[in-house]
Amino acid sequence: MKIYCISEGELQLVENGKSERVECQRITNYLETLQRMKQRDEWKTTGKGAKFMQVEQKYYGDETAHGEPLLRSIGSYGDKLLYCTFTDGMGGMYRKDTESGDESYIFANKEYDLTGIATRNGKCVLTCAMGRYERHIGIVNMENGDVTQITEGFTSETHPFISRRDSSRILYTSMGYARNQSGAVAEKSPCSICCYDESTGSLDELIANDDFDYIKPSDDKEGNIYYIKRKYEPTKRESNLFMDILLFPVRIVRAIGGFLSVFSMAFGGEPLRTGGHNPAKSRTADERELFVEGNLIKAQKLSDNSDEGIIPSDWVLVKYSDGEETVLKKGVMDYHLTDDGDIIYSNGNAVRLLHKDGKDEKLCKLKLANSITVIE
Repeated sequence: MKIYCISEGELQLVENGKSERVECQRITNYLETLQRMKQRDEWKTTGKGAKFMQVEQKYYGDETAHGEPLLRSIGSYGDKLLYCTFTDGMGGMYRKDTESGDESYIFANKEYDLTGIATRNGKCVLTCAMGRYERHIGIVNMENGDVTQITEGFTSETHPFISRRDSSRILYTSMGYARNQSGAVAEKSPCSICCYDESTGSLDELIANDDFDYIKPSDDKEGNIYYIKRKYEPTKRESNLFMDILLFPVRIVRAIGGFLSVFSMAFGGEPLRTGGHNPAKSRTADERELFVEGNLIKAQKLSDNSDEGIIPSDWVLVKYSDGEETVLKKGVMDYHLTDDGDIIYSNGNAVRLLHKDGKDEKLCKLKLANSITVIE
């Protein structure tokens, strides 16, 4: 069994208690081409002559995908590894032989940013992102690269999974958007788990709740559904106008006092009040904010030898059976359910293995591991 994942934009192989970077040749070639083009024209845009002529730097291409990593997602297809990239405004899918390192092109499409790969029994599905908001599920013809989109609308469908029990059923996460009178997005809905039945063409909502997000569904051979459950956080919070008016003077005074105290510490080295605290130190250096799966979370920076995770404890991995939820693990960022019933998961600090008998062991320390993929 080989375990792969993405960590900080790089493809990693988890093996023998450590991680090893694996090259994605498409990304390497793309970045090398950009570098050669820049070096070739460097003389035109540097030096006093270029500065005098006000020659502007030429745009050659983006070394990131709109600020995101060029490597978008990974999956498996038999004994081969699949990976998707987004380079120079184009999404592409590639097949990699993990033994020889050979790679082959499957398809590229300017319309799609490709994420969330799932395969089973020769079938491949993925998420096709179109613009900032819309994301839909598509079925890929692995022979010619054609993509058949099966969901539509002003919605976001992500994390597809082909059912182990019935490969004609595709589980996925679904989220809708609400527009205001001017047509701009005003709010997003809680994430629910839906199912597309390829044999009937029907779409059904399986699990939903106004108070929670349900993401990354999968199932086992008995039909039990697994997913990550977290508290739903609306984009805009309801405000109390009366309390806002009442507290306005207090907030203004606090803001002015805070500014003056920071000013005093920065230039005088002392707080305004004897025994006063340094506002710059009121938040510990360990506290930080991270975007994970589109959500801003408070993450705790851990010591080098800590086995604890940085994902909030209310992100729980759940097994859903006969209408009942069983929490399997807390603080889960991503997971992969194996055919044997073991669960490989990431807590944001390490990749771990949760055996079906309940034993939990650390496989490798790895930051923000996601898109966990197993070649069995």
